[in-house]
Amino acid sequence: MQDIASLRKWDFLLLKRYPPRYFKTEDECTLCTYGPCRINKKKRGACGIKLDAHLSRMSLFTAVTGAAGHASLAETITSELIEKFGKDFPLTFSDGEPVQTPLIRLIRGFKPKTLSDMKTVTSYINREITSLLSVINMGQEGEWSDFESKALHAGMLDNLALEVADISQIAAFGFPSNSPDTPVIPLNPPLEKGEEGEDKKPAILCIGHNSITGIEIMQYLDENKLSDKIDLFGLCCMASDMSRTPFSWGVRIAGNQRDQLKFIKSGIADVIVLDSQCIRTDIIDYASEIGIPVIATSPECCLGLPDRTDDEIKNIVDGLMSKKEKGVLIFDKKKVAKAAVETALNRRQKTENRRQKTEVNKNYKIRIGRGAVSDAEIKNIAPPIIMGEIPGIIGLLGCPDYSVNELSEIARTLIDRDYIVTSGGCAAIDLAEIPPPPPFIKEGEGGFGKSLYEETAGRFDAGGFANLGSCISASHLLGAAIKIAGVMLHRPIDGNYKEIADYILTRVGVVIIILGPISQKAFATATGANRLGIPVIFGRRGERYGRLLNGDKNCNWEVMDMRNKRRVFAGPVPEHLLTVADTPSEALAIAAKLCMRPNDTSKGRQVKLKNYIELYKNGIPDDIHLFIRTEYDIPQGYKDKIYPKLKEMNWKPVWIPDPTLLTSA
Repeated sequence: MQDIASLRKWDFLLLKRYPPRYFKTEDECTLCTYGPCRINKKKRGACGIKLDAHLSRMSLFTAVTGAAGHASLAETITSELIEKFGKDFPLTFSDGEPVQTPLIRLIRGFKPKTLSDMKTVTSYINREITSLLSVINMGQEGEWSDFESKALHAGMLDNLALEVADISQIAAFGFPSNSPDTPVIPLNPPLEKGEEGEDKKPAILCIGHNSITGIEIMQYLDENKLSDKIDLFGLCCMASDMSRTPFSWGVRIAGNQRDQLKFIKSGIADVIVLDSQCIRTDIIDYASEIGIPVIATSPECCLGLPDRTDDEIKNIVDGLMSKKEKGVLIFDKKKVAKAAVETALNRRQKTENRRQKTEVNKNYKIRIGRGAVSDAEIKNIAPPIIMGEIPGIIGLLGCPDYSVNELSEIARTLIDRDYIVTSGGCAAIDLAEIPPPPPFIKEGEGGFGKSLYEETAGRFDAGGFANLGSCISASHLLGAAIKIAGVMLHRPIDGNYKEIADYILTRVGVVIIILGPISQKAFATATGANRLGIPVIFGRRGERYGRLLNGDKNCNWEVMDMRNKRRVFAGPVPEHLLTVADTPSEALAIAAKLCMRPNDTSKGRQVKLKNYIELYKNGIPDDIHLFIRTEYDIPQGYKDKIYPKLKEMNWKPVWIPDPTLLTSA
């Protein structure tokens, strides 16, 4: 079991190589009533805390807040599934094969077989989060390096919670997994219209992250033969997961987080059902302006609504129809389903069409989430990834608030260069949009007029584009990196965190890009990826958290060569663990650079350097000499441009190592 100090030495190795860069030179601490304290490089807080320790404590605060969000979701999902299916429900894929849980095996050291085993994991997560929260207290930790180590621990717990939540629902509901051939479905298809142009069917809108809420509604509609009589919409991650169920043909993905107000203002929904997370806190106000009743279902998101869990369905529906209440709170999921359906049917019969002119029907195409990456896929791509012949694995994740064209540009460019590209959550929904054609190209020509999901295969392979699922499916990207390390290292992954993380950092070219704004949950997920040796690139808003993990020219870029037990210069590969890109072009160039690893073969390094040079778009990069170990690393066609740069920098060839950090401290 990994407690908050178990991986401290590994964290310190990372922090020595990638020291935190804090952006604030002064800050005000208001965490206790000894303050407020203005803390700077010369002035400590009343408790004695220094500026760097205070800023690192805020990194821990952000990471543990995000981790708690995903931990709560994992706890809720596993509890509700046990109530629904029993604690001995087996954890198997739809084809009967045991589920793969690389994060659980790596961190907890065992293979879960039933839902009750998942409760063992959530108990561990909750216990560790309590310990981390205690660290934030005044008069506890006082050193920046230990705060940062604990922030990395919070991120690891977040990653673990992601896997618990998604694997549990995959097993319980028969979601696809290990499946590159999931169907491509319309994104928010046009609504059926009546004779006078009004929306023909009642509509329910589900928003949140716990798929069980939406699935209960789907099952109620199916059991009562109402699936073709009501339009069921989902926003954000609940929509992604509802579309993964075997009986999901009636679900409409209305969009992602940023589409909430647009869809509500359209007036399409007759009732809104909320779960937890990524919900606008003013949603009640906007819904009530249009007269749409709201049903909240989660203890974490009650929104001041009266608890009607123990009321009769008729009384609940009558109350929502009378508009005496803006909404109600119901904790019983089956009662939620019945109340939502009955309210929608009654409101459509008794109210006029409220639809405004806001256009929400995008009618793009999305491939539903494919779940985990299979062992067969891993064995196929592991050697070329380690050798560098596949240039890297890129995960596109995060919250939406960017130009969709920018995200699409990044994805298409990487796919065209034979990277393995994955996505999930809001980013995956945005990537269903069809970008406008470049000048002088008509719609339908040159691949335009189709979404990425229609143009590419969902395989986890060079040039493939895999939608893994909702936000919690980010665990499968991390799990793929772990399994690659396990296959190539020929060592067990159970409880072997440091060795696997070291292998990923020094050999597995995987990078995450989070282009949009970063929620606390996304920050926690990114921080956990960092502990696992995976670099993360934030978009331009990433600096607002006030801390990056950047390498620089003063860093020690030596590794231990396992062949001769000598320390050798390996170059800044990867150069950063957590950095920022201001533009999509910069993100592409940084991603290409961060995919380099010390053990790349010369052939593999040529591929990676060619991508870096061409994506840099500003001539030969000034730091190119740091990534060329021998002249055989230089890409074909670039020798005449690179040799003068090497001569100018007094470059000398270096040994290509069998690298590790673990014995180099």
